[in-house]
Amino acid sequence: MKKYLVILLMFTFIIAGCSSSKSTSSNDGGEGVKELTFWSVETDKRPYVEKSVEKFNASHKDIQIKVEFFEDEAYKTKMKVALAGNKLPDLFTYWSGDVFKSLVDAGAVGDITEQLNQDASFKENVLPGGLEAYTYDGKTYGIPLSLNSVVLWYNKEIFEKNGLTPPKTYDELLEVVDQLNAKKVIPIAVAGKDRWPVLHWYSYLAQRIGGTEPFDKAKSDEADFTEKSFVEAGEKLKELAIEKKGFVNGFLGLDYAAAGSIFTSGKAAMYLQGDWAISEFVQDEAFIGKVGFVPFPAVENGTGNQQIYHGGFGNGYAISAKADQAAAYEAIKFLSSAEERKAIAEELGVTSAMANIELDQSNMSPLAYEYLTYISENAQGFFGYYDQQLDPKRADQFMNITSAIVGKADVDVKKELEGIKK
Repeated sequence: MKKYLVILLMFTFIIAGCSSSKSTSSNDGGEGVKELTFWSVETDKRPYVEKSVEKFNASHKDIQIKVEFFEDEAYKTKMKVALAGNKLPDLFTYWSGDVFKSLVDAGAVGDITEQLNQDASFKENVLPGGLEAYTYDGKTYGIPLSLNSVVLWYNKEIFEKNGLTPPKTYDELLEVVDQLNAKKVIPIAVAGKDRWPVLHWYSYLAQRIGGTEPFDKAKSDEADFTEKSFVEAGEKLKELAIEKKGFVNGFLGLDYAAAGSIFTSGKAAMYLQGDWAISEFVQDEAFIGKVGFVPFPAVENGTGNQQIYHGGFGNGYAISAKADQAAAYEAIKFLSSAEERKAIAEELGVTSAMANIELDQSNMSPLAYEYLTYISENAQGFFGYYDQQLDPKRADQFMNITSAIVGKADVDVKKELEGIKK
């Protein structure tokens, strides 16, 4: 597994650059003890994060971390309220891109540039492009945690039982959907209620059709989202969801946990999701052996490279501008270190943002090992998540519009896309 770390260092990443000084820390832990509040969205990695927090607290008697965990959508709401009330936690996980930049622009995030510059061994161990995903105007505000990618997972047992082959092209995907529907098998599980899983489908289609340039231009206002590849992506998504009935019935009301359960219970044949889903797959030894994966299918006459994956440095650790900066940096440095993220990489198959992790195959599930090996040998780059790369306003508009595209048979795709504006 050392090989994949070397190859990752060579990747060209196709991602956008992927107040008061008074501390909010309390002294509830005793005289001279700084207590740091920590909000985490890593619910799928909770046992590992909690163990890291316990280790930190045991080795830092003068600094104590108190951690709380939240699911994605609840977390987004809680962070908005905290930001509005100027009450962000001392430490927190957050997504990269323009959604994070909005916190930086509000002056709510601590600048860790100086600490990193004085900590060369740690800084140089972050994979290329990682810190850049949290850097604005030459200043760095976060430490990346992982290098993620989204693939099409499929149930080998269902495919074999029905004589199906994992789709390599989008036309083949539609054929597979038709055959599964004919046999009363749910083709695809998707969490429509959370919106972003539907956006994954749209984003991949847009990239496979037109590459990454149209999005880059639309993001920077050189063009808009009515460009041909965006419209075609919407039409194809509508065909899959509405005409072909590719998604599980009632998907617009399903959240992430419910959709994932449909796939892991063996009821659905396919599931488009990031590698973080492996954490759910490994919980059932009988099921994990049934899981296979393929890149998102190519679209006929499309110009997008099939070995460019949706993903990149998706989330990381940051600190509040009002926290005790020295104590908070010490905490996120510890929690994001190679030593603390190694078990997550090995057991859950998530590529760490740290370069010096030497994975032990004997500690890994076969699926995690297979996946990391495949990505290291095949991925040629990444394109960022639309809802993170865009400013919060357009990100929200985009997610609402993709939900409308898959929910209304008579929707005018181009007209909907015209509504994405700053």
